[in-house]
Amino acid sequence: MAALKILGILGYRYAGITEAYPNIRRHSRKLADWISLGRPFTLFGAGLAGAALDMLFSHAVTWHALMVGLALALLQAGGQVSNQAVAEEVEIDRINRKTYRPTVDGRIGLRSAKIFAALLFLAGLALAFALSPTFGFISAILTLFAVTYTAPPFRVKRHFLVNNIHQGVARGFLPIVAVAGIYGHYTPGVFAFGLALAVWVMGAQATKDFGDEAGDAAYRIRTFPVVLGRRRAVGLMAFLMAMGFFSLNLAMVAGILPVGFLMVNLLVLPSWLIVRGLAIGRGNLYKFKFAENSASWVGFYTTMGLWYLIPGILGVLGAVAI
Repeated sequence: MAALKILGILGYRYAGITEAYPNIRRHSRKLADWISLGRPFTLFGAGLAGAALDMLFSHAVTWHALMVGLALALLQAGGQVSNQAVAEEVEIDRINRKTYRPTVDGRIGLRSAKIFAALLFLAGLALAFALSPTFGFISAILTLFAVTYTAPPFRVKRHFLVNNIHQGVARGFLPIVAVAGIYGHYTPGVFAFGLALAVWVMGAQATKDFGDEAGDAAYRIRTFPVVLGRRRAVGLMAFLMAMGFFSLNLAMVAGILPVGFLMVNLLVLPSWLIVRGLAIGRGNLYKFKFAENSASWVGFYTTMGLWYLIPGILGVLGAVAI
């Protein structure tokens, strides 16, 4: 109770200060705009991936793991900002009624957003190269994937299925290859796990495309729901996510991954909920008032983080090694 009272007093005083001094209020809002441009929730998966993978290879929880996670989170933030610094993306967001985004309503200009994205990329790459040259090199490839997804003339997101494969490689395969490079530890298990997660991400990452069909179709962005319609898109997502788990278990049967990775199969349940939420459409599982997208979208990033966290914890406990 005492802590709540202190927070209440601080909040009251802060409100009073910002009302009395408009410049402070203006700057605090501007800071919030810059933070929101990086879409902080999406950094969860990237940061957790880096830290957990370092735990998997080092079998320990250290500051080094946090730095690896920070490097990937900075690169993810750079990718999110660069995606919103493309003029065509702004128009798509406007059609999709995402006018709350700073680059859409003009609170942050596209040129400023591009500079901010470049600074985030540079910070992430500098940290990555400081940790390991190999980690830095593969992180540079990750950066290339992030930029080419939306930036012209590449605009990889326009191409049906290629856009999903692109994201699967960037978010499922390359992170484990990058962190393995820190330890010079490349085994068949590393690539088997990366492949399984890449296939799962290929399907699950399409959660972000539901609800954006109008803007995407207007600018010829060929996503699952635009090309296939909601029902068949959900079906393809479910198939790819299931194939991710199938690949994981096949690698264990072949002896490429240790049996401890069976624990990852616990994520079948949240994976089913992701698909179920989209299938319901406007049901309770679809709208999520605490984020800018659906509950399934939130579930995607959370579950993706757990794909990394579970092996990381098992690695620290000595239950698995790849």
